[in-house]
Amino acid sequence: MKVTTRLAWLAATLFSLLSYSVQAEQRIISAGASVTELLLALNAQQELVAVDVTSTLPDMLTLPKIGYHRQLSAEGILSLAPTRLIGSDEMGPPATLKKLRAAGVEVDVINSDVTPQGLMQRIDQIAALTGHSANATQLKQTVQHTIDHLSAHQPPQSARKKVLFLLIHEGRAANVAGTQTVPDEIINLAGATNPAAGEVSSYKPLSMEALVQMQPDVILVSGRSYDKLGGPDAILQSLPLLAATPAGQNKQIITLDGHALVGGLGLNSLKEAQRLQTILYPQE
Repeated sequence: MKVTTRLAWLAATLFSLLSYSVQAEQRIISAGASVTELLLALNAQQELVAVDVTSTLPDMLTLPKIGYHRQLSAEGILSLAPTRLIGSDEMGPPATLKKLRAAGVEVDVINSDVTPQGLMQRIDQIAALTGHSANATQLKQTVQHTIDHLSAHQPPQSARKKVLFLLIHEGRAANVAGTQTVPDEIINLAGATNPAAGEVSSYKPLSMEALVQMQPDVILVSGRSYDKLGGPDAILQSLPLLAATPAGQNKQIITLDGHALVGGLGLNSLKEAQRLQTILYPQE
């Protein structure tokens, strides 16, 4: 065996052993839907010991829930004897994270960027933390294929529909999703235009008059809000001025999976973009 070949073999073997060692020692808790879905996609489910309530697990996997990722309890988490907590930069509160670090738990904060580039970085980061870097390349290729497919099926600019995402809570003014939000990125990937992007960033309340002036063709809401309010008729009844928009007149109110909106653009977000594109442009 040539020296260079032998060195390459030894390096590959060492990397494999180190990856196995990292995996074998880990007891991971995941806080955030986008983090959990990447851990599963990277085949790191064997190291998972608990997840937060925003996370969705396959039917064959049952794990304890640690509560909401923004309102974590140090005591509840420590009772599960984790070695590592991985969550988006949305998780907290900071006092809980400080207690966990003081107790010897590795607390890893992952970006919640809403762009495809942020998703790619998140894949690499989580893969490195869990010793599953060998699986990251294939996953990123799959993600890029999905993004390319979405781009290839977008209509010309002149034919793009105007789509708004509304965050609706009973008894409070609706918030609209502007730039730097997952709904805005989903709308863009699907080949539509978010008229609120030119007005606000993040989630902000806007007057109903301002929303009507945007004349959206479609209104997006979370599946939870849709079910809680009782469907399109009930939503239009609670926001009567929407009847003056194409979306209201045609009852074009579509749901997005709320889990796809947590912790930045994720794998489920891309699936929602594909579904939305199919609904908006069925002939494309």
